[in-house]
Amino acid sequence: MSRLSQRPDRRETSRAMVLLLGAMLMLWLSACTRAAAVGDDEPLVVLVPSDLTHQDLRAALLAYPESGRRLEPGAVAAVPDAQFQVVNGSNLGISENALWVRVRLFRSAQAPDQLVLQLGRPVWREADAYLLPTDLANASGERPPGIGQLRALHSRYTAYAFELPEGSSTLLIRVAQYGALTPEFQLWDATTFRHHAVDDALLQGLFYGMVVALLIYNAFLFLSTRDRAYFAYILWQSATLFYMLAISGVGQHQLWPGTPVWNGIGLVGGLSLMCAGGLYFIRAYLLLPRYAPRTDLALQIVQWLAITLAVAVLLPNSGWMLIPAQAVAAAALVLIAWAAVVRWKQRFMPAIILLVSLLPLLIVGFANIGRTLGWLPETFLTSDALQWVSVLLALVLTYGLSVRVAQLRERATKLQDLLLKDPLTGLLNRNGLFDSGQRQLDRTHDSQAFAAVLWIDLDGLKRINDQFGHAAGDALIQATSARLREAFGPDAVCARLGGDEFAIVLPNLPSPRLAEELAAHALERLRAPYALSGKEFRASGSIGVALYPTHALTLEDLLRQADVAMYHAKGRGRDTYVVWASEMEADVQTSLFQFTRPGRP
Repeated sequence: MSRLSQRPDRRETSRAMVLLLGAMLMLWLSACTRAAAVGDDEPLVVLVPSDLTHQDLRAALLAYPESGRRLEPGAVAAVPDAQFQVVNGSNLGISENALWVRVRLFRSAQAPDQLVLQLGRPVWREADAYLLPTDLANASGERPPGIGQLRALHSRYTAYAFELPEGSSTLLIRVAQYGALTPEFQLWDATTFRHHAVDDALLQGLFYGMVVALLIYNAFLFLSTRDRAYFAYILWQSATLFYMLAISGVGQHQLWPGTPVWNGIGLVGGLSLMCAGGLYFIRAYLLLPRYAPRTDLALQIVQWLAITLAVAVLLPNSGWMLIPAQAVAAAALVLIAWAAVVRWKQRFMPAIILLVSLLPLLIVGFANIGRTLGWLPETFLTSDALQWVSVLLALVLTYGLSVRVAQLRERATKLQDLLLKDPLTGLLNRNGLFDSGQRQLDRTHDSQAFAAVLWIDLDGLKRINDQFGHAAGDALIQATSARLREAFGPDAVCARLGGDEFAIVLPNLPSPRLAEELAAHALERLRAPYALSGKEFRASGSIGVALYPTHALTLEDLLRQADVAMYHAKGRGRDTYVVWASEMEADVQTSLFQFTRPGRP
């Protein structure tokens, strides 16, 4: 039973093997027939379909390098296909010699006759395209009849318009490029290419418009703030603009169409200047000279190396500088990331913003370096993506600059508070009193009004300190400061001069009598009981008053007179105010130093 059941399976297996061998035989015979008809040396033919809009030619490219001497198109046309190498879209690396590329085309009767050949990377030293019949050959090396140089189009990319005859034709393209050779050729229907060129021009206009707008915006900010970081930003973005004009093809075809040497200058010099500007900006943006001097030194060394390369590219025979320029660019990217991490650890908020936006730049920047050096093929990531990532980084860092300015302003405010304000009460200290008080007196002089200076001494503070401790005394001083602010209003300059002594400048008074009324009102507020830590305290004050311009014209003299008047108030039993009078001059016993503006001898 088992043998009988196995026989049908063996028969089916044998039959399947016979069919498989038969199919392989038919495929082999078909391949042999095609090879006999086409020829062993015939390359891949690109069929141009009737509905062609956009066709990639990389799979059909054959390359033939020049070896030192320039070849004529007729001589290249006579070279057998067997001596060409298949390109297949690969990156051919950096070469000083030009490269001839051949591609076979076949157009049916229904296909469009007006076509456009678009070359990939736009940074060419030389680029020429020729169209000839496939069977045309001339061993003499002269240009044979029928070879016509194609007409170049005005586009960001190097492109050629031509009419393809029906049947077989051959395209010959001679290219020499700054950087690695990456033959990525596209075949377009002429109408479709026109629409593509318009869309591309709009995108490029958007990109360059954003860059110029950012430059103008930050230039106005620099003029208003005089911040060195904005100036560094302008230098960096200006160098970036020049580099992008060179590598995008806009410069080659729109700004310097007859001078392709500017492409090499832009590729090496523009890249070096962009790196130098970027490093200079990062040093100023992250405040590296002050907070990370060692990191700043490393960035400064690479910055000056980049500037040296940018200047040296103007010398003759500077083509070898491409690799050092790419190395400097790689070092600049790494150092910028390192500096951002260093400042991020120091809790500098603009460094965190830089780190967030730096990752895409690192990816695209190293991809662009790899393509230029011949390590990576040409794709959107390795070429045009750098434009949009750079403008994104510029936008983010413009926001980062505003955050940086706000953070620095906040730090300056805190430092100013330490210099001008009393830490216990929040009132001005002696420095703040002379800074704001004299300014208020000058404004009072301009308005031809009156002003008053009050010297207030808090009575009973020593008793509270001795009985309840200094914490209770500090709480009393804080409560007294709040009452004085409320009593004299927001226009008054209130200062604590130390211990239990306060000074008040009352500007723009309509009459001197108002100063006495305000002093009496302040005494009432000071008499009110204080509820501190569940206990009730009582205190009072002694106030001396000096009037401007009746008694003196300077803040120093007014403070000295108000201090003398305050001692007279204490002599009258405290909890009262006394206005300075000329007969009190003989009672001045205190040192003049405490009434002198700080910083003056």
